[in-house]
Amino acid sequence: MVIATDAAAAVPFVPTHPVNEVGSLRRLNVLLLKPYQKVVAAIQSPPLGLLYLTSSLRERFGDDITIKMIDMKVAEMSVEDLLPLLREFQPDVIGFSALNFEAQASYSVARAAKRINPNIITVMGGPYALNNSVAVLEEASMDWVFEGPADRTFPEALYRLACNTELNDDIAGFSRRLPDGSLHLSKKQDFIPDIDVLPMPAWDLVDFALYAGKPNHAANLKGKRYAPLFTSRGCPYLCNYCHDIFSKKFVYHSVERVIADIEHLYTNYGVDEFHIEDDIFNLHKPRVRELMREVQRRWPGKMKFAFPNGLRADILDKETVDAMCNGGTYAVCIAIETVTPRLQTLIEKHLDIAKAKHALELFNARGIQVTCFFMLGFPTETAKEVEATINFALTTPMTLAYFFTVIPQPNTPLFTLALKENEAITLDAAKVDSGSYRDYTSWYERVYGYPLGRAIRRANLRFYFTPRRVFYALKHWSLRSLWVTFRVFLQVVFNRSAVAPPQPSGD
Repeated sequence: MVIATDAAAAVPFVPTHPVNEVGSLRRLNVLLLKPYQKVVAAIQSPPLGLLYLTSSLRERFGDDITIKMIDMKVAEMSVEDLLPLLREFQPDVIGFSALNFEAQASYSVARAAKRINPNIITVMGGPYALNNSVAVLEEASMDWVFEGPADRTFPEALYRLACNTELNDDIAGFSRRLPDGSLHLSKKQDFIPDIDVLPMPAWDLVDFALYAGKPNHAANLKGKRYAPLFTSRGCPYLCNYCHDIFSKKFVYHSVERVIADIEHLYTNYGVDEFHIEDDIFNLHKPRVRELMREVQRRWPGKMKFAFPNGLRADILDKETVDAMCNGGTYAVCIAIETVTPRLQTLIEKHLDIAKAKHALELFNARGIQVTCFFMLGFPTETAKEVEATINFALTTPMTLAYFFTVIPQPNTPLFTLALKENEAITLDAAKVDSGSYRDYTSWYERVYGYPLGRAIRRANLRFYFTPRRVFYALKHWSLRSLWVTFRVFLQVVFNRSAVAPPQPSGD
């Protein structure tokens, strides 16, 4: 069966059973895991997807389910560390939310769980699962896969399991291995048009003090405690390196719902800083302005906001920037990727660099911590184009710059472009656990021979080791945050590429 998960195949899923209908159920023990893969410069954040899933399961089952959620990443928990819990808790179902680089860590846990109890159902979700059900189910330790949002579909599958009824083939985005060993592959994803109907994440499971002491996506912390927030889902842009987990349909929480989330976290958990994790927070500018002005009205000077994701720079304007800053924004991250018009077209981002630069200037004028992300080493990129992007970072006012090597991810259009350049190396590179990608020679360096790793290390040294950058750092960070960020920086700058993985034969 062909897998299809494009926007046209994203349709609302209607549960078979009403939410409050609980009949004769087998009580399930469900373990939800964020796997731990050791990486260079690890960043920690509460696993928002699993927190949403937990709340959806609680809403569906009430007291007729036992759920444990563990962030193995923040605890640096190995498979061996998890074994006592597996034996004690005896889960019926283990769900993983994994990025690409966390796939092998997920498989290791699944294999260990199956050795303890072969009847445990193992489930893969998160970005790694998207458009990847066949590859996931090739791993013998994996039973189910959910592509796209699973807030409604995962509880529905568990409900049918608990009722001992047929799973059937009508659950959107749900693929699985059948008893005869064949695969059912879903052709659709669920689409939730009104995300206000979703319950708040299960914040009671989060140790906010623990996360406050770890490096986070914003590379700073101005408040006492922070929480990540999704205020919208989906993005209509067509960047061809993107996993596109929430489809191209943009939906958003109402201002009232976002304010309720903020108030709940502030009142009950002392959270006074919020990191917005949307794909594109500022697509609907009137909502952005209304939301930030309401925050300013209710909590003047009390709330802090950072945007480690979700700001499209070339659609920002002064009114929106001012509303964000007046509402408590102190840090923004802007994904430039490349400054070359040819490459902007190639990757289908189509960012207007002049307008993006103007947005950076607006934030800098307000004294905001500005971080820019750059991707170097796209298929067909020239050395001159690499240098142009680096020079933009060196000459444009910004607080931090992150230079990433491009990793062509399977099941993205960028991967297809990479295959055309060198199929053997591209396929081989896809086998390397990308969680360790800083430890390996990049795809670009292997294909074209250009010393990209050395160029990035030199760019970091040129960018940061200047009096101006030191001044920016001292201006924006407390001593605690500065030390945490500086340690991450040292890991990135001074991590040298290991010997390249074995070169495949062929051109």
